[in-house]
Amino acid sequence: MKQLILFALGVVCAGQAWSQLYIPITDNMQIQSYSNIKFVAGQYTFTDAPADGVIQINNVNHVTLDGDSCYVNGVNDQGYLIKITNSDHITIKNFDSVYNYKYALHIMNSDHITINGNVFSGNKVDSIGWISIWTDYTQALGGGVLMYQSRSADIFENNMTLQNDGVAMYHCDSVRVHENDFSWNTSFGIRMYWTDSCHIYQNNCSHVNRPYTDPSDCAALLMLVSNKNRVEYNDLSYSGDGVFLGQYQYSNIPNNNYFAYNECSYSPHNAIEATFADGNVYKHNKCNYSHYGFWLGYSFNSLVDSNEIVGNYQTGIAIDRGFSNTITDNVIGDNPIGIELWEGSPISGYTNQFSHDYTIQNNLIEGNTLAVSASKTEHMVVTGNSFDFNRNASISLDGQSDMDTISWNTFNAPTVFHISNNSAYDIMAMHNTWLPGDSALVEEKIFDKHDNVTKGEVIWWPREPSPDVLYQYTPPCDMAEPPSTWYSYPEAGYPAPVKYADSLTFDTENKMVGEASVKLVTSRGWYVALNYRPADDSLAVWSLSEEDTLRFWVKTKKFIPYGFQYYFNIRIGDRKGNYFLYSASVALLNNAHNVWKKYKFPLSGNATFPRSTVGTMSWDEINYVEFWADTWDFGFTLWLDGVQFQDCEPVTAIEVPVIPVTSLAQNYPNPFTGSTTIPFTLARPDHVRLTVTDLFGNLRGILIDQPLGSGEHTVSFSAPGFPAGIYLYHLQTSSAVLTKKLIILDL
Repeated sequence: MKQLILFALGVVCAGQAWSQLYIPITDNMQIQSYSNIKFVAGQYTFTDAPADGVIQINNVNHVTLDGDSCYVNGVNDQGYLIKITNSDHITIKNFDSVYNYKYALHIMNSDHITINGNVFSGNKVDSIGWISIWTDYTQALGGGVLMYQSRSADIFENNMTLQNDGVAMYHCDSVRVHENDFSWNTSFGIRMYWTDSCHIYQNNCSHVNRPYTDPSDCAALLMLVSNKNRVEYNDLSYSGDGVFLGQYQYSNIPNNNYFAYNECSYSPHNAIEATFADGNVYKHNKCNYSHYGFWLGYSFNSLVDSNEIVGNYQTGIAIDRGFSNTITDNVIGDNPIGIELWEGSPISGYTNQFSHDYTIQNNLIEGNTLAVSASKTEHMVVTGNSFDFNRNASISLDGQSDMDTISWNTFNAPTVFHISNNSAYDIMAMHNTWLPGDSALVEEKIFDKHDNVTKGEVIWWPREPSPDVLYQYTPPCDMAEPPSTWYSYPEAGYPAPVKYADSLTFDTENKMVGEASVKLVTSRGWYVALNYRPADDSLAVWSLSEEDTLRFWVKTKKFIPYGFQYYFNIRIGDRKGNYFLYSASVALLNNAHNVWKKYKFPLSGNATFPRSTVGTMSWDEINYVEFWADTWDFGFTLWLDGVQFQDCEPVTAIEVPVIPVTSLAQNYPNPFTGSTTIPFTLARPDHVRLTVTDLFGNLRGILIDQPLGSGEHTVSFSAPGFPAGIYLYHLQTSSAVLTKKLIILDL
C-alpha cells in the first residue's frame, strides 16, 4: 500500500506540480519534491522509537503539508511526527494537535521553512532536575519544534505549550518567530543556541517555569551566544527569567541584540539577565516585580534606555564587574536598591575585568530604599537624574570608588542621606539642585569626612539655585489624610508569590476617620515600611517634647493563613539617620485581620511597644514616622488611619463594610505530597463545584459539588494514586469560574 501511495505522489508531482493530494497519514511516509498534501482528518496514533520521523522529508524541496483536523498521538514521548533534513521551501500548517512526541517537528540543515497555524503542545515534558543550558541539540529536552543548522524560516501563529520547549533553535539564522503561544512550558518558550539575525516578536512566552527546581534554570527566552537578533513586543512575564542571555567564555563575540517593548515582569528570578555580554540594547521594556529587574553581570557596552523597573524584590539594575554601560531615561522606583554596581570576586577567565566607566543619566529614581549603590566602581558619571524621596540614600559609594562625578542632578528629600560616601576617595558633586536647598540642611544630608575622618569628602559646591525651604513645624492632626505624602520602602529580601502589583493609595471607602485612610497593597513579604512625609515637598521639623502619645487605627488583610510573622516596628526619626524604634508584637497586626483596631502607646514606650534608640535622638527635630511590617515571604494589604501625636479633634469611628467578592486562593502547601488545603471565599451563598483536572482538561476529581454559605471556606485535597505533576483546580459558581495550578511531588 505504501508503495502505491508513493508512486501516486510521484505521478502527481511529475504531471501536475502543486495540485493538492488528499491522503491519510501513514507511518514512515516519505514525501517527494513539489508535494501539496492535505491529510485526511481524524485521530492518528504513531510511535517513533527510531526517531526517524513518522513523516520524512529528506533532500527535497517545495512541499506543503496541511494537517487541518488531524490529531496525532505519539504515545511515549519519543521521536518526531515530522522530520525534515536537507530540504528547502517546506510548509507545515494547520495540524490541530500533535502530542506525546519528543518534538512534534525536527528540522536539520534546511532553509525557507514555514510553520503556521499548528498545535504542537503536550510533547515531552521533564520538569525534574536542573537544566544544563550549554548542551547542544543532541541533548535537547523536547517540545514543539527543534531546528538545527537551518535558516530563513517563518514560524507564526502556532500553539506550542505544556512541554519543555516551544521552539528550540541551534546554530540557526534569519528566522522569524512571531504571534505564537509558547506559554506554560517548563524549560523555555524560545531556546536559541548560537543563533543569529532572527526577529522574535509578538509571542506569548509567559509562565515558563520549573515547578520542582529553582526557576533560575528556565526562561521565557534563552539566548546563548546568539547575536544581532531583534526581540520586540513579546510577553515574557511570570517566567523563571524573562530573558536569559549568556556569552560565558565567548565574550569576544559581540552580541548587538536589540530588546524593545517586551513585558518581562513578575519573574521569580530576573526579568532580564544578560551575562558576559557585549553591545546589547534594552529599550522600553517592563521589568517590574521580579527578583531582579536587570541582572547584567560582567556585561559591557550595554544601553539600558527608557525601561520601567519598578517594585523588584532585590535590585532594579544589578551589574557585577561590568564596564562602559549606559543607563538612561529609565523609571526606577520602589526597589530595595535601584541601581547596584559592584566588583565581586572574579570568575575564572575574567580576573582582569573590573567595574568602571558607567553613565547614569536622565533617570527618574524614586522611592527606592537605596537609589544608587556603587562599590569599587571607578569613573562613574551620574548626571541629569531626579532622585526623589529615596530612603537610606540617593547615592551610596563604598569600597575603592574613585574618580566618580555627580553633577546636574536634582536630589529631593531623602529620608536619611542625599549622598553617603563610605569610600576613602573624594567625590565631585557640583552643580546639583538640592531640595530642601538650605546649605545647612544639604550638609547634614551628606555623609563624608565631616562625619567620619576616615572617609573621603563630597565636594558639593557650587550648587544650583533651589526653592526656599518649606517647614512643617507641627504634625497634622491626622497624618493619614490627603494631601500628605506616603511612601512604601522595601528591604531586600525573598521574592513572594506575585498576586498583586504593589500600590499605595488613599482609600476613601475603607476608613475610620476623616476623608480617607492610607492603603498599602504589596505582594512582598520580608520587611516593608510606610513612611509619612508632609505635603507640598515641605520638610517636617517637629518638636514633640510636649507630646506623649502616638495613636493610630490599623486594619490588615493577609494573602495566606500564616499572617504576620516577624516584625511590627514603628520608627520615629530625625534627618540624620537617628531614630527611636518601637518593637511591637506581630499579634497586633494579626488581630487586625479584616477588622479595624485602634492602638496607642506612650512615646517613652511600654510593655506592648518597648522603645530602643538608634544613634543620638532628640524630640526637638523629628522628621518622619514609619510603620514596618513583615510576613516573611508573602504579601499583604494594610490600612492606616487616624495617625496622630495629639488628640486634636474628636474622632468618630465610621467603618464602611468591604464589598465581598468570590475568590480562589493558592493551595498550601504547594508543591505537596499527601494532602494540601485549598482556600476560597464566596461573596454570597451559592452552589459550588470544586474540581481537579490535568493540564489537558481531563477530570481527575470532584472535591465539592453542593450549596455553601457566604464567607471563607477551606477544602482538604488528598492525592493518593495521583502521578506527580502539574494539575489545575477550578472553582465554579453561578457568577464565576476561577482556576489555579497545584503541583504534586513524588513521595
